[in-house]
Amino acid sequence: MLKNGDLIVAVGKTTAKEGVLEKHFVLAKIVAVGKNDLFAREDSRSKVFKIPKSRCVKLKEELLPLEESVTLACLGDLVLSIVERFGSKPEQKVGVLMEISDVPGKLKMSKILSGDSMEVVPYDSLIVLE
Repeated sequence: MLKNGDLIVAVGKTTAKEGVLEKHFVLAKIVAVGKNDLFAREDSRSKVFKIPKSRCVKLKEELLPLEESVTLACLGDLVLSIVERFGSKPEQKVGVLMEISDVPGKLKMSKILSGDSMEVVPYDSLIVLE
């Protein structure tokens, strides 16, 4: 049962002659609930929007582990790096973390062994795979 104040994911899509081109997901809070539709907004500064209840998924906020932190990569970990540069596709690299460079005043960097090559990537771009 959806009610005012509930946190939801509202789902939409972009369609064309070819079919569904893209799916859209918006995190929002419910403002008012009607019989089949509801009003919600993304944050306190955004506009209220109307959406069918059937395109909303309620999130159970009490089950969200807010105290969890991101796992920090350690030397020897198998890691994945994803880096996005303006105007280009995200670059993905998988490798073993071999070096961490933490120079004061500079971006923390790392070297990962990916196949036969050593790749330099920002440390903050890493997640641990194993």
